[in-house]
Amino acid sequence: MDLLGVDIDTQIDAVKKMLRILSEADESESPPYLSYQLHKILWEIQGYSDPYLAAKKNSNQIALGFLDNLRALTKEGDDQLELGMKIGAAGNIVDVIHARDYHLWDEVENAVCQDLFGGGLESFRSMISESTHLLYLADNAGETVFDRVFIETLDIPVIYVVKGGAILNDATLEDALAVGIDTVAEIFETGSNAPGTILELCSEGFRKIFEGAPLVLAKGQANFETIENQGEKVFHLLRMKCPLLSKVIGAPHGSLVLKQADHFNQTL
Repeated sequence: MDLLGVDIDTQIDAVKKMLRILSEADESESPPYLSYQLHKILWEIQGYSDPYLAAKKNSNQIALGFLDNLRALTKEGDDQLELGMKIGAAGNIVDVIHARDYHLWDEVENAVCQDLFGGGLESFRSMISESTHLLYLADNAGETVFDRVFIETLDIPVIYVVKGGAILNDATLEDALAVGIDTVAEIFETGSNAPGTILELCSEGFRKIFEGAPLVLAKGQANFETIENQGEKVFHLLRMKCPLLSKVIGAPHGSLVLKQADHFNQTL
């Protein structure tokens, strides 16, 4: 609300409504779903506009500045898939919500030297070799550049999925086009502007694509929190930025994770 320039009386009124929603929330509801409910209050504010629009454009431009360096980095390792995964996961640091102070290239160099936690790499390697295409669920703006570089290393068609509207700093169609994702993948929208991938809020068209996909790579924490129970075809690629999630998954805070959904039955 500070980003929106909302007056104090409107802020207080909005917070009261949000607290009411949280006090009545069912414990089974995911954090992204609750975030979506809270944002409904913000969208009711007169004159509401996307508060993260400028930050998203800035993230795209900063990340694009490293495009050639990232491409060169993908050629340095013996295992192209593992290295591509690490680069993709390293991009998960581009998040104005959780990480405001970092040097992007330092983060990339540190990431590619880390182990990839979660135990999903060999299963993903096997499944991608037999899949007709990959459904790739995007996370944040700016991170899309890292996704593009990773996709360029793959030899199967990719459907790249973005949000159907602005929410937080999540990637939208505009963000994907701004970094050239359309040159390496088919872009599709979820039909929803809720964080993560809450299937019941997505369009029928997207749900059909999701159900028919032989392999799904889901980026980021919100996707993990919303589709971790969708079977073994779903793999989650993310950086551990939340101490609670680190504990739940069993990976160190700050580490990179690739985890197969069917091999994880605990919920937040």
